[in-house]
Amino acid sequence: MKKRKGLKWVILGSCCVLAIPCVLLAGKPEPKREKRVMRITNLKPNDTRLMPNFLGNKKIDHGGLYIFKPGETAHPEPRHVHDSQEVFIFVQGKGVVPIDGVEYPVKTGDVVIVKPGEDHHTRSSVEEPLVAAWYVMEK
Repeated sequence: MKKRKGLKWVILGSCCVLAIPCVLLAGKPEPKREKRVMRITNLKPNDTRLMPNFLGNKKIDHGGLYIFKPGETAHPEPRHVHDSQEVFIFVQGKGVVPIDGVEYPVKTGDVVIVKPGEDHHTRSSVEEPLVAAWYVMEK
């Protein structure tokens, strides 16, 4: 593969194909999955907290387990926010977590932390239920 002025040229047999990054075509960068969606295997729990590196010593205020029906979206209202962090741990299925208008794909074993004031919803895939353990942290 040859690089020319920031673009990539891919040689296929005797033809060259210009691979233009999505950023140039769409006008805005793709969301960085690793910054928003983590794998549960990457967490570093201590003896009393699952995610001390991300949430410190804050305690869980409330939460639960929810089973989204195939294709179901949480929160019918157009805007859904909290004044503290909310954590989702996906224990079954696949879906999407839109946060401030950007959709983040999720699957079993993913963890998402929604920051205070961020508009967020959860949507299950149409193929099967999405099961999420969720909790809202103390302020």
